[in-house]
Amino acid sequence: MTAPPQPNYVLTCRDGELAASLRSWLDGSRLVWPGTLHLDVDVIDELAQDGDSREVFPQADLLIQAGPPDGTVRVRWQPSFAEAIVHATEPRATIRMTREAITHGEAAERGFLLVTLLFMLRRVGWYHVHCAAMIDPRGRGWLFVGHSCSGKSTTSALLARQGWSVSTDDIAFLSDDGVTVGVEGFWSPIALREGGRTLLGTPGGIELSRRAKTGFRPEELGGHWIPRVTPEIVLFPSIGDSTSVAPISPRDAIKRLIESSIWVLFETVHAQEHLDLLARVATQARAFDATLGPDLFLDPDLFQDLVQ
Repeated sequence: MTAPPQPNYVLTCRDGELAASLRSWLDGSRLVWPGTLHLDVDVIDELAQDGDSREVFPQADLLIQAGPPDGTVRVRWQPSFAEAIVHATEPRATIRMTREAITHGEAAERGFLLVTLLFMLRRVGWYHVHCAAMIDPRGRGWLFVGHSCSGKSTTSALLARQGWSVSTDDIAFLSDDGVTVGVEGFWSPIALREGGRTLLGTPGGIELSRRAKTGFRPEELGGHWIPRVTPEIVLFPSIGDSTSVAPISPRDAIKRLIESSIWVLFETVHAQEHLDLLARVATQARAFDATLGPDLFLDPDLFQDLVQ
Protein backbone atom coordinates (compact mmCIF):
# COMPACT_ATOMS: atom_id res chain seq x y z
CA MET A 1 0.00 0.00 0.00
CA THR A 2 1.43 3.38 -0.96
CA ALA A 3 1.64 6.11 1.67
CA PRO A 4 -1.00 8.85 1.38
CA PRO A 5 0.24 12.18 -0.01
CA GLN A 6 1.25 14.70 2.61
CA PRO A 7 -0.35 18.13 3.05
CA ASN A 8 1.64 21.16 1.96
CA TYR A 9 2.49 23.59 4.75
CA VAL A 10 5.28 25.60 6.34
CA LEU A 11 5.35 25.34 10.13
CA THR A 12 7.48 27.63 12.29
CA CYS A 13 7.61 26.59 15.96
CA ARG A 14 10.57 26.73 18.32
CA ASP A 15 9.07 24.20 20.72
CA GLY A 16 10.24 20.87 19.31
CA GLU A 17 7.64 18.70 21.04
CA LEU A 18 4.74 20.90 19.99
CA ALA A 19 6.10 21.18 16.44
CA ALA A 20 6.23 17.38 16.17
CA SER A 21 2.68 17.09 17.50
CA LEU A 22 1.37 19.68 15.03
CA ARG A 23 3.11 18.00 12.11
CA SER A 24 1.67 14.65 13.13
CA TRP A 25 -1.83 16.16 13.26
CA LEU A 26 -1.55 17.97 9.92
CA ASP A 27 0.03 14.99 8.15
CA GLY A 28 -2.49 12.65 9.75
CA SER A 29 -5.39 14.60 8.23
CA ARG A 30 -4.35 13.26 4.79
CA LEU A 31 -5.80 16.42 3.26
CA VAL A 32 -3.88 17.67 0.23
CA TRP A 33 -5.03 21.23 -0.33
CA PRO A 34 -3.99 23.59 -3.14
CA GLY A 35 -1.17 25.98 -2.34
CA THR A 36 0.80 26.16 0.89
CA LEU A 37 -0.43 26.97 4.37
CA HIS A 38 1.85 28.94 6.70
CA LEU A 39 1.61 28.50 10.47
CA ASP A 40 3.71 30.57 12.86
CA VAL A 41 3.32 29.06 16.34
CA ASP A 42 4.65 30.34 19.67
CA VAL A 43 4.36 28.88 23.15
CA ILE A 44 3.64 31.56 25.76
CA ASP A 45 2.96 31.72 29.48
CA GLU A 46 -0.29 33.69 29.20
CA LEU A 47 -2.34 35.48 26.58
CA ALA A 48 -2.46 39.24 26.35
CA GLN A 49 -5.68 41.03 27.22
CA ASP A 50 -8.44 41.04 24.60
CA GLY A 51 -8.11 44.23 22.53
CA ASP A 52 -10.33 43.28 19.58
CA SER A 53 -13.57 45.29 19.56
CA ARG A 54 -15.28 43.36 16.77
CA GLU A 55 -18.50 41.43 17.38
CA VAL A 56 -17.87 38.09 19.07
CA PHE A 57 -19.42 34.86 17.78
CA PRO A 58 -19.23 32.14 20.48
CA GLN A 59 -18.85 28.58 19.25
CA ALA A 60 -18.54 25.93 21.97
CA ASP A 61 -15.50 27.09 23.99
CA LEU A 62 -14.19 29.33 21.21
CA LEU A 63 -14.72 33.03 20.52
CA ILE A 64 -14.61 34.02 16.83
CA GLN A 65 -14.16 37.55 15.48
CA ALA A 66 -13.97 38.32 11.77
CA GLY A 67 -14.38 41.01 9.12
CA PRO A 68 -13.61 44.77 9.09
CA PRO A 69 -11.60 46.77 9.75
CA ASP A 70 -8.61 44.54 8.90
CA GLY A 71 -10.32 41.42 7.51
CA THR A 72 -8.47 38.99 9.74
CA VAL A 73 -10.14 36.19 11.67
CA ARG A 74 -9.37 35.87 15.36
CA VAL A 75 -10.00 32.54 17.07
CA ARG A 76 -9.65 32.59 20.84
CA TRP A 77 -9.88 29.45 22.96
CA GLN A 78 -11.38 30.04 26.36
CA PRO A 79 -10.45 30.28 29.14
CA SER A 80 -7.45 32.10 27.66
CA PHE A 81 -5.71 28.94 26.50
CA ALA A 82 -4.72 30.02 23.00
CA GLU A 83 -5.50 32.33 20.10
CA ALA A 84 -4.94 32.43 16.35
CA ILE A 85 -4.99 35.34 13.93
CA VAL A 86 -5.71 34.22 10.36
CA HIS A 87 -4.52 36.58 7.60
CA ALA A 88 -7.26 38.48 5.76
CA THR A 89 -6.51 37.04 2.30
CA GLU A 90 -3.62 34.56 2.55
CA PRO A 91 -3.57 31.06 4.09
CA ARG A 92 -1.42 32.21 7.00
CA ALA A 93 -2.01 32.08 10.74
CA THR A 94 -0.15 33.38 13.76
CA ILE A 95 -0.90 31.06 16.66
CA ARG A 96 -0.14 31.59 20.34
CA MET A 97 -0.65 28.64 22.70
CA THR A 98 -0.16 28.65 26.44
CA ARG A 99 1.64 25.75 28.05
CA GLU A 100 -1.63 24.70 29.64
CA ALA A 101 -3.32 24.57 26.22
CA ILE A 102 -0.68 22.15 24.94
CA THR A 103 -1.61 19.63 27.64
CA HIS A 104 -5.16 19.36 26.31
CA GLY A 105 -4.12 17.42 23.20
CA GLU A 106 -7.27 16.20 21.43
CA ALA A 107 -9.33 19.19 22.62
CA ALA A 108 -6.78 21.54 21.08
CA GLU A 109 -6.77 19.63 17.80
CA ARG A 110 -10.49 19.03 17.26
CA GLY A 111 -11.51 22.43 18.58
CA PHE A 112 -9.11 25.33 18.42
CA LEU A 113 -6.68 24.09 15.75
CA LEU A 114 -9.36 22.61 13.49
CA VAL A 115 -11.34 25.86 13.44
CA THR A 116 -8.15 27.78 12.69
CA LEU A 117 -7.39 25.35 9.86
CA LEU A 118 -10.84 25.66 8.30
CA PHE A 119 -10.51 29.46 8.14
CA MET A 120 -7.10 29.04 6.48
CA LEU A 121 -8.53 26.56 3.97
CA ARG A 122 -11.25 29.07 3.02
CA ARG A 123 -8.40 31.16 1.63
CA VAL A 124 -7.47 28.37 -0.82
CA GLY A 125 -11.06 27.69 -1.90
CA TRP A 126 -12.03 24.86 0.45
CA TYR A 127 -15.19 25.20 2.58
CA HIS A 128 -16.26 23.16 5.59
CA VAL A 129 -19.39 21.02 5.72
CA HIS A 130 -20.39 18.71 8.57
CA CYS A 131 -21.05 15.36 6.92
CA ALA A 132 -20.00 11.79 6.33
CA ALA A 133 -18.79 11.01 2.80
CA MET A 134 -18.69 7.56 1.20
CA ILE A 135 -18.67 5.68 -2.11
CA ASP A 136 -20.91 2.63 -2.49
CA PRO A 137 -19.89 -0.60 -4.26
CA ARG A 138 -21.54 0.73 -7.45
CA GLY A 139 -19.18 3.73 -7.43
CA ARG A 140 -21.75 6.39 -6.41
CA GLY A 141 -20.73 9.18 -4.04
CA TRP A 142 -22.91 9.67 -0.97
CA LEU A 143 -23.06 12.41 1.66
CA PHE A 144 -24.82 11.95 5.00
CA VAL A 145 -25.37 15.49 6.29
CA GLY A 146 -26.61 16.34 9.75
CA HIS A 147 -25.96 17.07 13.40
CA SER A 148 -23.72 15.00 15.65
CA CYS A 149 -26.49 12.66 16.88
CA SER A 150 -28.12 11.86 13.53
CA GLY A 151 -26.42 8.49 12.98
CA LYS A 152 -23.71 9.50 10.48
CA SER A 153 -20.86 7.68 12.19
CA THR A 154 -22.76 4.49 12.98
CA THR A 155 -24.01 4.35 9.39
CA SER A 156 -20.48 4.97 8.09
CA ALA A 157 -19.17 2.06 10.15
CA LEU A 158 -22.03 -0.23 9.12
CA LEU A 159 -21.56 0.52 5.42
CA ALA A 160 -17.78 0.19 5.69
CA ARG A 161 -18.46 -3.40 6.79
CA GLN A 162 -20.35 -3.85 3.51
CA GLY A 163 -17.30 -2.78 1.52
CA TRP A 164 -18.13 0.90 1.07
CA SER A 165 -15.22 3.31 0.83
CA VAL A 166 -15.22 6.00 3.54
CA SER A 167 -13.67 9.42 3.21
CA THR A 168 -14.86 10.86 6.53
CA ASP A 169 -17.60 10.32 9.08
CA ASP A 170 -17.56 13.90 10.32
CA ILE A 171 -15.19 16.58 8.96
CA ALA A 172 -15.30 17.46 5.26
CA PHE A 173 -14.41 20.30 2.91
CA LEU A 174 -16.08 21.26 -0.36
CA SER A 175 -13.73 21.78 -3.30
CA ASP A 176 -14.16 22.61 -6.99
CA ASP A 177 -12.16 20.65 -9.57
CA GLY A 178 -13.46 22.87 -12.40
CA VAL A 179 -16.19 20.40 -13.37
CA THR A 180 -17.92 19.18 -10.22
CA VAL A 181 -17.94 19.96 -6.52
CA GLY A 182 -16.22 17.30 -4.48
CA VAL A 183 -15.81 16.58 -0.80
CA GLU A 184 -12.35 16.23 0.70
CA GLY A 185 -12.35 14.10 3.85
CA PHE A 186 -10.30 14.83 6.95
CA TRP A 187 -8.95 11.43 7.93
CA SER A 188 -9.76 10.23 11.42
CA PRO A 189 -11.17 7.00 12.86
CA ILE A 190 -14.92 6.50 12.57
CA ALA A 191 -16.01 7.53 16.07
CA LEU A 192 -18.83 5.52 17.67
CA ARG A 193 -20.70 6.13 20.89
CA GLU A 194 -21.34 3.11 23.08
CA GLY A 195 -24.83 2.61 21.62
CA GLY A 196 -23.55 2.58 18.04
CA ARG A 197 -20.71 0.24 18.92
CA THR A 198 -23.16 -2.14 20.62
CA LEU A 199 -25.51 -2.12 17.61
CA LEU A 200 -22.60 -2.77 15.30
CA GLY A 201 -21.26 -5.56 17.51
CA THR A 202 -17.67 -4.77 16.64
CA PRO A 203 -14.90 -5.45 19.18
CA GLY A 204 -11.60 -3.58 19.39
CA GLY A 205 -11.11 -0.04 18.21
CA ILE A 206 -9.24 2.96 19.59
CA GLU A 207 -10.43 4.59 22.81
CA LEU A 208 -11.27 8.27 22.29
CA SER A 209 -11.60 9.10 25.98
CA ARG A 210 -12.32 12.84 25.74
CA ARG A 211 -15.22 12.24 23.35
CA ALA A 212 -16.43 9.09 25.18
CA LYS A 213 -16.30 7.21 21.88
CA THR A 214 -14.43 4.34 20.24
CA GLY A 215 -12.68 4.88 16.91
CA PHE A 216 -12.40 2.40 14.02
CA ARG A 217 -10.41 2.78 10.83
CA PRO A 218 -12.47 1.88 7.73
CA GLU A 219 -10.01 -0.93 6.94
CA GLU A 220 -10.67 -2.51 10.36
CA LEU A 221 -14.32 -2.80 9.40
CA GLY A 222 -13.76 -4.20 5.90
CA GLY A 223 -13.93 -0.94 3.96
CA HIS A 224 -11.34 1.44 2.55
CA TRP A 225 -10.37 5.05 3.04
CA ILE A 226 -10.57 7.41 0.06
CA PRO A 227 -9.50 11.07 -0.06
CA ARG A 228 -12.31 12.54 -2.18
CA VAL A 229 -15.97 11.89 -2.94
CA THR A 230 -18.02 13.44 -5.75
CA PRO A 231 -21.56 13.67 -4.32
CA GLU A 232 -24.30 12.06 -6.38
CA ILE A 233 -26.67 11.35 -3.47
CA VAL A 234 -27.16 13.51 -0.37
CA LEU A 235 -29.08 12.13 2.61
CA PHE A 236 -30.24 14.13 5.63
CA PRO A 237 -30.62 11.41 8.28
CA SER A 238 -32.58 11.09 11.50
CA ILE A 239 -33.20 8.14 13.81
CA GLY A 240 -36.55 6.30 13.58
CA ASP A 241 -38.35 2.98 13.80
CA SER A 242 -37.62 1.80 10.27
CA THR A 243 -35.36 2.82 7.40
CA SER A 244 -36.85 4.93 4.63
CA VAL A 245 -35.97 7.70 2.20
CA ALA A 246 -38.06 10.48 0.67
CA PRO A 247 -36.86 12.87 -2.05
CA ILE A 248 -36.60 16.58 -1.29
CA SER A 249 -36.15 19.55 -3.60
CA PRO A 250 -32.79 21.20 -4.34
CA ARG A 251 -34.11 24.28 -2.54
CA ASP A 252 -34.74 22.32 0.65
CA ALA A 253 -31.38 20.59 0.23
CA ILE A 254 -29.55 23.93 0.08
CA LYS A 255 -31.27 25.03 3.28
CA ARG A 256 -30.25 21.83 5.08
CA LEU A 257 -26.68 22.05 3.78
CA ILE A 258 -26.36 25.61 5.07
CA GLU A 259 -27.57 24.46 8.49
CA SER A 260 -24.64 22.00 8.56
CA SER A 261 -22.12 24.62 7.43
CA ILE A 262 -22.21 27.31 10.12
CA TRP A 263 -18.96 28.90 8.95
CA VAL A 264 -20.82 30.25 5.93
CA LEU A 265 -21.89 33.05 8.29
CA PHE A 266 -18.42 34.60 8.27
CA GLU A 267 -16.58 36.89 5.84
CA THR A 268 -18.67 38.27 2.99
CA VAL A 269 -16.49 37.16 0.07
CA HIS A 270 -15.90 33.67 1.39
CA ALA A 271 -19.53 33.35 2.49
CA GLN A 272 -20.69 33.83 -1.11
CA GLU A 273 -18.19 31.30 -2.43
CA HIS A 274 -19.26 28.87 0.26
CA LEU A 275 -22.94 29.33 -0.61
CA ASP A 276 -22.20 28.83 -4.31
CA LEU A 277 -20.55 25.45 -3.65
CA LEU A 278 -23.39 24.33 -1.39
CA ALA A 279 -25.89 25.26 -4.10
CA ARG A 280 -23.93 23.31 -6.70
CA VAL A 281 -23.91 20.22 -4.47
CA ALA A 282 -27.70 20.50 -4.18
CA THR A 283 -28.09 20.65 -7.97
CA GLN A 284 -25.51 18.04 -9.01
CA ALA A 285 -26.79 15.44 -6.50
CA ARG A 286 -30.16 13.96 -5.69
CA ALA A 287 -31.27 14.79 -2.14
CA PHE A 288 -33.38 12.77 0.29
CA ASP A 289 -34.67 12.84 3.82
CA ALA A 290 -33.59 9.56 5.39
CA THR A 291 -34.78 7.71 8.45
CA LEU A 292 -32.31 5.26 9.97
CA GLY A 293 -34.01 2.30 11.65
CA PRO A 294 -32.82 -0.91 13.34
CA ASP A 295 -33.72 -2.84 10.17
CA LEU A 296 -30.69 -1.27 8.49
CA PHE A 297 -28.50 -3.49 10.67
CA LEU A 298 -30.37 -6.56 9.39
CA ASP A 299 -30.17 -5.42 5.76
CA PRO A 300 -27.32 -2.92 5.21
CA ASP A 301 -28.08 -2.89 1.46
CA LEU A 302 -31.36 -1.05 2.09
CA PHE A 303 -29.98 2.31 1.01
CA GLN A 304 -28.81 0.94 -2.32
CA ASP A 305 -32.21 -0.70 -2.80
CA LEU A 306 -34.17 2.43 -1.85
CA VAL A 307 -32.08 4.88 -3.92
CA GLN A 308 -31.75 3.44 -7.42
